[in-house]
Amino acid sequence: MTTLEVLDHGELISFSFDDLLKYHGTSSIGGVAHGFKVLERALPILGAGQPPERYEIDVETEFPGPGARDAFEMVTRAVTGGRYRVAPHLASGDAPTAPEGRYFFRLGYRGRTVDLTLRDGYVSDEFI
Repeated sequence: MTTLEVLDHGELISFSFDDLLKYHGTSSIGGVAHGFKVLERALPILGAGQPPERYEIDVETEFPGPGARDAFEMVTRAVTGGRYRVAPHLASGDAPTAPEGRYFFRLGYRGRTVDLTLRDGYVSDEFI
């Protein structure tokens, strides 16, 4: 199973999807899955193949869902650190519409920025 790896003041820590569910609970599992997959893709890019320092990762998104927010918080502590921001109109028109906002995520770390979005049609009405 894939884990997310970050550094906490130089110490390697990892999080599984189950870890994120233990933190968030079961109310917005889909959002937790979105957050996990965004981090799974972004962390290796942001850290240039190495785990990034969690307290230096910034998160901006148009998606205000609590599951994704909690996934980002557990791994990066961005909410607590004031580095998490829901920003309407952040994305271009290409990002798919979510029930609220759009599925668009921008993560930054030490001058690197990664923009990620879901594929259009990836989230079906049944999933929501």
